[in-house]
Amino acid sequence: MRICNILLAVVFLLTYLPGICSADETVTSGTFEENEYLIYVPEGLAAGERYPLIVGFSPSANAKDTVATWRGHADNHKCIILASKIIKNGMDIPNYLNRLRNLIHERVAVQYSIRPDRIIAVGTSGGGMASHLFSFFHPDTVAAVITSVGYIHENSLKHKDTYPRGKVCAFLTSPTDFNYKLMQEDRKFLKSLDWQIKWYEFEGGHRTAPEEIREEALTWVLEALSQ
Repeated sequence: MRICNILLAVVFLLTYLPGICSADETVTSGTFEENEYLIYVPEGLAAGERYPLIVGFSPSANAKDTVATWRGHADNHKCIILASKIIKNGMDIPNYLNRLRNLIHERVAVQYSIRPDRIIAVGTSGGGMASHLFSFFHPDTVAAVITSVGYIHENSLKHKDTYPRGKVCAFLTSPTDFNYKLMQEDRKFLKSLDWQIKWYEFEGGHRTAPEEIREEALTWVLEALSQ
């Protein structure tokens, strides 16, 4: 009987252990939907490792579009994406950002292998403004901002004494965009607070920056955060 039990144990290990080991080697990839956000996990993330988190906003809370915009960059740089399904133009963004901050630390960080010190807020137009707001209200969470044709809200600019210092921001803008001059002023404002700044320009006015510009910006931000 003892020999039979040993043989059964050996058969079990030979049958199931390879699958268990392979499952532990990489994190399950794909797009996962929650009530308030989408999560995108690239292929090839190693279990036990932690990766930067891109928190994406859009003017209309179009999380699918946000994931589509940043997915290729997340694949290239092994970043996880959280795309908000809630934050949009016209709502009480600061109030909800407090909830989002808690969701990231209490739920997302538990379910996914993110680096709490590598959270990058990104967005276009109103989504870029939301990214700036996230860094302003929650500097303990946001390490960097990538804003495409989105400026800092005027109310935030009134609080220079409490505005976060020493973070990282990539400005993606077009000389023909109506927010161009405002973003130039934002660059001066953040430089005065010892932020690391990179300025990118593209043609086309008020739109999401081209793929190659976004790629350069994310590459630079990740390098700046590693210094």
